[in-house]
Amino acid sequence: MARLALFDLDNTLVERSAAFASWTTEFVAAHDLPPGAAAWLLTRDADGATPRNRFFTEVRDRFRLQEPMQELWRSYRRSLPEHITVRPGVLAMLADLRHRGWRLAVATNGRPDNQLAKLHRTGLAAAVDGWAISGELGVRKPDRALFAAAAEACGADLAAGGWMTGDNPEHDIAGAHAAGLHTIWISRGRTWPAGRPSPDHTCAAVEAAAAVLRGAA
Repeated sequence: MARLALFDLDNTLVERSAAFASWTTEFVAAHDLPPGAAAWLLTRDADGATPRNRFFTEVRDRFRLQEPMQELWRSYRRSLPEHITVRPGVLAMLADLRHRGWRLAVATNGRPDNQLAKLHRTGLAAAVDGWAISGELGVRKPDRALFAAAAEACGADLAAGGWMTGDNPEHDIAGAHAAGLHTIWISRGRTWPAGRPSPDHTCAAVEAAAAVLRGAA
């Protein structure tokens, strides 16, 4: 049975926070928003945790924009992937793991147009064996079904076990534990939330997860 490694996408394999900050600068300029607007947008985004329909409803109301909320959201989904980057070390890590016989998949929450654009723009689509996107499947992490779909997409069986690497304590780590997976939390300089069961390993950035997985092989 192939060894299975699942990865979150935003703020794990790709730099979503930096991309959103870049998009914010562009959005503020395009709509001629007042001073302080960029800081407000970053705060309300909450590192991607705010649902996009609610986020863009609040944006439209606060700045009295004329575009319907849905159009603001569609424009965002088209433009954000243009700001997404992936570090060369991430692609090298994935290539090394595949060479060592791992089956790799992305397990991500989000709209399929947005997430697929990120995968293809960065080269990640060719660097992994498959993916599962919540907007295509109608289930979201931490639901076990999303992890099972990701495993199936790369030709592996979730029941055989494996690993999940991600930055969200609830969606990625708690969800993966409940699905029977080992976990690697990408801390991004944060402290693990008190009162939650700990991940199996913690790494500051995703590239360091390779050493954990090689040791587990």
